[in-house]
Amino acid sequence: MRIAVTGASGFVGRYVLPLLVAQGHEVFAITSRCGAESLDGVKWIEADLLADAGPVLAMDAIRPEGMLHLAWYAEHGRFWNATENFSWCKATADLIEAFHRFGGRRIVIGGTCAEYDWVHGYCVEDKTPTVPQTIYGKCKDVTRQYAQAYCQSNGLELAWGRIFFPYGPGEPEGRLLPSVLKALILGKIVRCSHGRQFRDFIHVSDVASALVHLLVAVGQTGVFNIASGEPRQLASLVKLCASRFQHSPTIDFGVIPVSENDPPMLLASIEKLNTVGWQPSISISQGIDEYLTFIQNY
Repeated sequence: MRIAVTGASGFVGRYVLPLLVAQGHEVFAITSRCGAESLDGVKWIEADLLADAGPVLAMDAIRPEGMLHLAWYAEHGRFWNATENFSWCKATADLIEAFHRFGGRRIVIGGTCAEYDWVHGYCVEDKTPTVPQTIYGKCKDVTRQYAQAYCQSNGLELAWGRIFFPYGPGEPEGRLLPSVLKALILGKIVRCSHGRQFRDFIHVSDVASALVHLLVAVGQTGVFNIASGEPRQLASLVKLCASRFQHSPTIDFGVIPVSENDPPMLLASIEKLNTVGWQPSISISQGIDEYLTFIQNY
């Protein structure tokens, strides 16, 4: 299949590309900053998708059959309520229309667990309400609604992947796992929240494989949770990281405040994704071991 990938140089996009190449697809990676990127079997297309003509120019140059849309504003610490989210709503709508105009057939778009009503804690597609608490979640949810309506009206297939908590090499340094692992490596005190929250962490390689699986699962449409399906309390995750070190690290739980809308539990059902033949392959223990090796050798 001739495939376009947006956000190709981002955290998840970099893991998606080699999987698509390995399957023999003709892969076109769209980025706003061509230069250093290089991967055998991938053709890089420079395009500003936020520019009025950007989506049309990119789709005209590629004329893809399939598209994996991952591009969005994602600056750590800012993206939750950044105004840039609104721009990506419009850009995504323009991109879908351009994809259709130039002969596209199947789209997979990266969504987020932030679309759900966090009060429910355990999230099941098509059952748990979508009542987003952040601008990021609201913009993603509105984009999904538009994308589903447009695709249904124009004969396109759409799979929407709600990604939970991806981790692994390449994620922003300010996130939990890279912060904890670096503090442990340097022998510093590990500063954390109370750690009683439960989350669903999934290795970025598994996120990429789930997205690619959905892209080639012709006929499968709708919303799919992309997660490990395994609850993990943050305190136990931090202690699991600490267990990889011979010294006895100091972990200071409770020194980082928790926001009022921070949900005590945010977990996913992945039964729907299982039914189309996908399941995660990297356990949290394996993922942490590989992540630690990467950071130590970086």
